[in-house]
Amino acid sequence: MTSIAEILGPAQVNLHLTATTKETAIDQVLDLLRGDPRVQDWERLQLAVRQRNAPAIEQGGCGILIAHGRTNSLSGLVVAAGRLEVPLVCAEIASPVRLVFVAGIPRAVDTEYLRVVGAIVRIVRDTQLLERLLGVKESARFVELLSSQESPM
Repeated sequence: MTSIAEILGPAQVNLHLTATTKETAIDQVLDLLRGDPRVQDWERLQLAVRQRNAPAIEQGGCGILIAHGRTNSLSGLVVAAGRLEVPLVCAEIASPVRLVFVAGIPRAVDTEYLRVVGAIVRIVRDTQLLERLLGVKESARFVELLSSQESPM
């Protein structure tokens, strides 16, 4: 079983997203995976993510956007995350989006992806932890906070 800390490192976290649209936010986070050794074909990953409608969900009064794409151009599950400096309004939810996650999923790793995304959603339901994620100053601390709350299965 793969932990959040194994697939999301500080280099894949941007705490200062400047996007003003959902698409731009996804692109800014997706760009964090460019050059990742697990991504064998970044353009195919980008196309796979852009082809899917990224759902925005509301958790703890904060909107969260989770974009993903399935492609065989990955050697393993990859995740990148970003925090918007100015919350983004998405028509499908009441709360403005503050956190954006992008995942690249090899076709054979669906179960692991669902487990990791489920863990992220459960973690941000905790309003105190969510506030800490929204206030943290360093990418490494963001990853540490997410990882520390991940429950073993």
